[in-house]
Amino acid sequence: MLNPALTRRITLGVAAAGSTLVLAACGGAAPEPEAAPEAAEVTEEETPEIDTADFNQGPIPDAAPEVTAEDLPAEPDSSAPLGDRIAWEALEQVSIFASVVDPDATSECPEIAGTEGETATCTVNFLGEEFEYAITVESSGILVSYQPQLVDGPLIRETVEDTLRVQADTEYVLCDMEADLVRGEPDTDAPFTCQALDEATGEVDEYTLSISMYGAFTFFVV
Repeated sequence: MLNPALTRRITLGVAAAGSTLVLAACGGAAPEPEAAPEAAEVTEEETPEIDTADFNQGPIPDAAPEVTAEDLPAEPDSSAPLGDRIAWEALEQVSIFASVVDPDATSECPEIAGTEGETATCTVNFLGEEFEYAITVESSGILVSYQPQLVDGPLIRETVEDTLRVQADTEYVLCDMEADLVRGEPDTDAPFTCQALDEATGEVDEYTLSISMYGAFTFFVV
């Protein structure tokens, strides 16, 4: 016959042993927490150094240079000889073309009768260079009608580059002119190209200069 006390002890012993296993399992070391990911390093991009050595620097004007009749000597009145009046007109056209005034400029025309078919060539001495202003009288009478032509005009580096500074909105420009004053013909492109530097990006745009039949400047990106 089995001894109940012994059986009980065995049962408790097994249970106790089981309990011990369970406690051992529960009492094991806790898993280590995962390490936090390292913060990514933030690298600041360095602003590239812009090379401006090849450009002419100057302040950006508020507006492109220009000349008006008010900047010139007084215009002769209607009682003055026709040659004197056309000489003043020739000086005006050369000055507007150059977009600058030469206080020492002179302008002369031969005597002009104003007869139909008459031709004459006036000479403007401007900044040490001579420029021709030719006319052909188309009709005469109380009113004389004539066709004028400025053969070529002065393109001045400072004026041309200031005009580009305004259009391109940059202080750094360069025109590959052979001299500080070169000649340009109306209604055609100037005999040189220009460059403008974007000071923020370092990009360079190339421009051609178009001259209207009246001497106005307009730049176009190549």
